[in-house]
Amino acid sequence: MSENGMIKYLLLLASMPLLVACHGEKLPQENRHSLVDVDGMHLYKDEVDLVLAANPRADSAEFVDEYIERWATEQLFYSKAADNVASMPEIESMIESYRRSLILNIYQSKLVEQHLQPTISQGEVNRFYEDNKALFDADESLFKGLLLVLPAKAPNLNKVRKWCVDMNSEALEEIETYSAENALVYEYLMDRWYPLSDVVKHTPLTEFQLMERLSRKKTIEFKEDGKVYFVCSDTILREGDTLPVELVSAEINELLLNSRRADFIKRKKKDLFEEAKAKGIIKYNNQQTVTDNITEK
Repeated sequence: MSENGMIKYLLLLASMPLLVACHGEKLPQENRHSLVDVDGMHLYKDEVDLVLAANPRADSAEFVDEYIERWATEQLFYSKAADNVASMPEIESMIESYRRSLILNIYQSKLVEQHLQPTISQGEVNRFYEDNKALFDADESLFKGLLLVLPAKAPNLNKVRKWCVDMNSEALEEIETYSAENALVYEYLMDRWYPLSDVVKHTPLTEFQLMERLSRKKTIEFKEDGKVYFVCSDTILREGDTLPVELVSAEINELLLNSRRADFIKRKKKDLFEEAKAKGIIKYNNQQTVTDNITEK
């Protein structure tokens, strides 16, 4: 550790009681100790200490050395950039535009939070879904069911065939128990929709081949390379089929919420405008002339 690094680290440690006493609040400027000064810009001990506290696993002295160097370099680089960028008025305009947008967004968010009911009923979701099914086509084939890969000489294959056809709760329990002892691969894919590719990767078939077979029969069985494959489908969706409402409910909910927020803010702006007009806050100067000039253009 360098001598300078040790000094910086000890300075930081010395500042810890004072920082803790302030409960994380920024210290008054006159009570703060500057670690480094770059052309009038200061990096203070309490600022570095907060960063250090957020990185408890870092080697403290080395971390402080590197952080101070990065901070000083950034100040120098910014100063150099400011000296070499000619269009400062344009940048100031962009900053002001961003500032206005930020203030508006924060204010709108607070208005929505305070005055708008943030819940969408399932009935609203269902109505939107029924009216806009064309928006919800599957972009890949989806699958609900089971996959078993067994050794070709696994016992009781006839029972497995029956369980896969039945697919009731009792049969599923039998399959799970049997698979724990005999299956090379067992995938329970009944709890939600899965991409068909999750099944394909465990079989020698292509996605097209598997889908074609499942389209003709809900449970398929085939042998290859000393293995027996059982693909037992509960439900399948082809690419391009309409997705079920449960898969798109969250998306619809967000769409409806965004629409409700937009309508709410539009009404608020309209009310604000009309109120300002009524109070005489908005004054039209030479309105007819302005209107005529706009019409002529």
